[in-house]
Amino acid sequence: MEMDASHMLEAALEQMDDIIAGSKSVTVASSGSIFELTSPGDIGPLRVLRLAEDLKEALELQSSQEEKEGLREQLPTHTANTLLHWLTNGDVNLCSPSNNETYQDRLLRLEGDKESLVLQVSVLTDQVEAQGDKIRDLESSLKVHRQKLTSTEEMLQQELMSRTSLETQKLDLMDEVSYLKLKLVSMDETTVNGTTSPTQETGNAKNNKAEDQILVLSRVFFNNDVCFY
Repeated sequence: MEMDASHMLEAALEQMDDIIAGSKSVTVASSGSIFELTSPGDIGPLRVLRLAEDLKEALELQSSQEEKEGLREQLPTHTANTLLHWLTNGDVNLCSPSNNETYQDRLLRLEGDKESLVLQVSVLTDQVEAQGDKIRDLESSLKVHRQKLTSTEEMLQQELMSRTSLETQKLDLMDEVSYLKLKLVSMDETTVNGTTSPTQETGNAKNNKAEDQILVLSRVFFNNDVCFY
């Protein structure tokens, strides 16, 4: 069993060395089987992968680390250097069985995703800043409207107080007019009886003055009512 594994390992290493080096004809004996490769153009990628798998399996069949070390010491330097150069020169196909994505493709895809995310973050940042500017403008406009509302409420309060005062004055004057009208009726009755006195003349003057005041106040009330509404 160990001899078969050693032969398989040696055959796989030699064949891979010749494949990588570009030999024109390779003949390998492995477990009683013969593989012939006439030229590098006849060697497909699947065959190379198969040989790599055979090499891995042959190494796994070695029962001890000493046997692996012994095989490695027997490996030709040129073969070891060729394999090492091939595996470490970025030509290793680290593909995923599910989507056949190589490491380089995955790296490029992740870089593209990163750039896309950076662009999205930049766009979102600009949108947030624009919304912040709009919010500040709305807050400033709201402050101005509140100030106008406060000023309007103060003016309305003053107007209500002024209207209340005028209404009070109006009621007082109406009472006075009623009183003067009663006196005027009384004086008219006295005049009808044919008697006139200085007191009556004074009352007539007061009555005329009161009527003038009533006319003026009526106009004031009318103007204030129009302004108020």
